[in-house]
Amino acid sequence: MEEMAVSSGFDYEVFLSFRGPDTRAGFTDFLYVSLIDAGIRAYRDDEELRVGEEIGPELLQAIKQSRISIPIFSTRYASSKWCLKELVQMVECKKNMGQKIMPIFYDVEPSQVRHQTGGYEQAFIEHESKGRYSDETISKWKAALSEVGALKGWDLHSMPNRHEGDFVKTLVKKVFGELKKGFLVLSDCLVEVDNHVSEIMRTIGPRTHETWIVGIHGMGGVGKTTLAKIIYNQLSPNFEHRCFLSNIRETSEVNGVEYLQNQLISDILKKERKDISIRNIDEGIEMIKDRLCGKRLLLLLDDIDKKNQLNVLMGKRNWFGEGSKVIITSRNKEVLNVPQVDWTYELKCMDPNKSLQLLSKHAFRSDHPLDDYLDISRKAVGIAGGLPIALEVIGSLLSCNRKEMWDVILKKLEKVPHEEVSSKLRISYEALDDRQKHIFLDMACFFIGYDKEIAIYMWDETEFFPEEALEVLQHMSLIKIDENNTLWMHDLIRDMGREISRQDSNMVTEKQTRVWNVDEALNLLMTKQEKEKVEALRLEFRHPAGQRFADEEFMRFPNLRLLVVNGGTIGQWSMYRLSLETMFKIKFGIEEQTSRQNFHLPTNFFQKKSHLLPKLRWLAWHYIPRDFDIAKLSMRNLVVLSLALSTITHRWDGWSHIKKAKSLKVLDLTSCWHLVETPDFSGLANLERLIMHSCGSLVRVDKSIGQLQRLILLDVGYCWQLRDLPNEIHKLKSLKELLIVGTRLQDNMSSSPS
Repeated sequence: MEEMAVSSGFDYEVFLSFRGPDTRAGFTDFLYVSLIDAGIRAYRDDEELRVGEEIGPELLQAIKQSRISIPIFSTRYASSKWCLKELVQMVECKKNMGQKIMPIFYDVEPSQVRHQTGGYEQAFIEHESKGRYSDETISKWKAALSEVGALKGWDLHSMPNRHEGDFVKTLVKKVFGELKKGFLVLSDCLVEVDNHVSEIMRTIGPRTHETWIVGIHGMGGVGKTTLAKIIYNQLSPNFEHRCFLSNIRETSEVNGVEYLQNQLISDILKKERKDISIRNIDEGIEMIKDRLCGKRLLLLLDDIDKKNQLNVLMGKRNWFGEGSKVIITSRNKEVLNVPQVDWTYELKCMDPNKSLQLLSKHAFRSDHPLDDYLDISRKAVGIAGGLPIALEVIGSLLSCNRKEMWDVILKKLEKVPHEEVSSKLRISYEALDDRQKHIFLDMACFFIGYDKEIAIYMWDETEFFPEEALEVLQHMSLIKIDENNTLWMHDLIRDMGREISRQDSNMVTEKQTRVWNVDEALNLLMTKQEKEKVEALRLEFRHPAGQRFADEEFMRFPNLRLLVVNGGTIGQWSMYRLSLETMFKIKFGIEEQTSRQNFHLPTNFFQKKSHLLPKLRWLAWHYIPRDFDIAKLSMRNLVVLSLALSTITHRWDGWSHIKKAKSLKVLDLTSCWHLVETPDFSGLANLERLIMHSCGSLVRVDKSIGQLQRLILLDVGYCWQLRDLPNEIHKLKSLKELLIVGTRLQDNMSSSPS
C-alpha cells in the first residue's frame, strides 16, 4: 500500500482544458499566467504533473479538485482523447458536485462543438476508424460536447476586432467574481449521487419564481450536508444573495442563536459582522424581517436540531423575497414538521456497490479495490453498513496499513465501532431524554427484529410513554419501523448503543444494566456477587450435560425485568419445519438455533421453591421442557410471556401458576407442536394478544377464551388440524384481528369477528 499515490486535497480553483499544439504557447499560456497573477490557483498539465503518475488520472483528479473548469475549444480539440476524457469528467462534476463550466470557443463556432460538425466531425471519424474505443465511450464524448457546447460561454471566434489581451482581463475578472460566490467545498472522494440530486432538483429547480423550502433528514453520517452542498452549488449561480449556516446545532450551543442571526444578515447584506449589532434574539428576528424582506436568496441551514432555531432564522415564508430557496438538514424529521417546510426528503444508506466505490476512494484512491483486496474490502463494506461516514473513516484507516493488518482492524471494528464514527452517531443519542435513552438502549441490546406492537409492552406506558418515544427515535433516524411493523436499527447504531451500555458500567459485566452476550451472561450467572444493576439478560444453554443452578443464582438479580432463554431439548422435533420458524421469529426476535440439537436444560434448574425475579416483565423461554416447574418464577409483574418452540401440553403443571400473572398482556405459544388442546385461560383477564401460530397438533381451543374480554389479537394461523373455534369466541368484543390463514376454519367463520 505504501506505493499508492495520495492526493493532497483541494489544490486548484480553475482547471484549463486545451489541446497543447493549438493554444499552449499562446492564448492558454497568457490566460494561465494572468490567473496566477490574480491569486487564482489554476491547473495546466505541463507544469503540475506529479512524478510517477500517468497524465490521464492526474488530469481527471485535477478537474475534481477544481471549482471552475474552462475548456478552450480549438479546431483540433476533439482529436485529443485526453481532452474528451477531461470534458466527460467536467460534465460529471457539474452534475454531481455543482461545479461550473465556462467554455471558450477559441477558433470554432459553438454550433460545431454542439453538433460535432466540421473539424469535430472529422475527429470522430478518425477515432471510430481506429477501433480503439467502444461505442459507449464515443457516445459519452459526443454527449459531453453537445452539453458543454450548449452552455453560455465566450465565442472568441466571432468577436469583431478580437483583442485577446483585453478578453483575458475580462475573463479573469469574471472567474474571480465566480469564485467569490460562495461555492461550497466538497470532498474529492465523492460517489455519484445523481438520483438524490435529480429528485430534489426536480422539486425545487423548475420553480424559479416560487419560494421553496425543503428539508433533508436522515441518520448522522449518512451524507445530508454533502447532498445539501451539491444542491446549493447547483443553485448558487442563479442567486445574488447566498448564505450557508453550518453546524447550527453546535454553533447555537457555543455562541448562541444570535451569532447565527448575525452571520445570516452580514452574508446577505455583504457587511462586516462587526457592523451588525444584535443584542438579543428578538432584535435579530426583527432585523432579519426588516433587512432581508424582499431579497431573493439562497439559504442552507445545516444541522438544525430544534424548531426554535428555524423560528428565529426564517420564522415565516414572507421574511424573504419571492423565489427564495431554503435547504435544511436535520437528523430529526420532527424538526422539519413545520408549516414553513414544503417538502422533506429522507436520505438513506448507500447500496453495496456505491459503498464499495466510496470505500475504495478512501482506501485505494480509486473507484475499485485492488484485485487482492476485493474480498476483504467487501467485509469492510459489510461492517460500515452503507453509512458514508463509516466508509470514509474505515477506508482511510485501512489505507494506512498493510494488508495483513486489515483483518485485525476489521475484527476490532466488528466489536467496537470506531470512535470518530461513534461520536458522530452519539450526537443523536445525547439529544434524547432519559426515558427515550432507556428505550433506545433496550432496543439496541435486545429488541431489533421484534414486532413493534409486541415490544412496546416491555415499557410501562405510564412511566416511559413508549409510543411517543419510538416515534422520537424514528424521527431522529436512530431506528426504523418497516412495512411489517418490525423494529430495525443500523448495525453501527446498535453497536454504539451496546458500547454506551458497556461504558456506563466501566466495562464491568456485573455492573451492566443489559447483558446480551450469552457467554458473558452465563459467566455472570455463575458468579457469587450481587447483580442488582442487571435489568435484562439473555441466556443460552448449549451443552448436552446441562448446567445446574440453585435459587441463589437468580436471587442475585433482584431488578431483572427481562429474561430471554434459549434452551431445552429438541431432538424429538424432526418434524419441525424451519420455514415456519422464520414466519414467527420477527414477532419476538427469535434467532435461528442451527446447532441446538441435544441441548438439555435440567428439570431441577432450581433446587427449591421460591418466587424469583419479582420485577420480571418479559420472559421468553424458548424450547422450555414440559417437565420444567415455572412456579419458581414470580408472575406478579409479568406482561409478556413467550414459550415458543416448547414441548409443553395442555396438561402442563405450569399453566396454573401462569394464571397468577394478572398483568399478562401477551402470551406466545408459537410452534408448540405437542399442544393438542389449549389450557384454561380463565384468570388472564388482561390478556390482549394470544399467539398460537403453527401449533400443528392443535385441534381444540378451550371455551374459557370467551373470558378474555380485552383480547385484541388471536393468531391461530397454520394450525392445520384446527377445524373450529368455540362459540364463546363471539363474546370477544375487543377482538380486532383473527388470523386463521393455513387452517380449516375459513369455511366455518362467516359469523365470527374479523
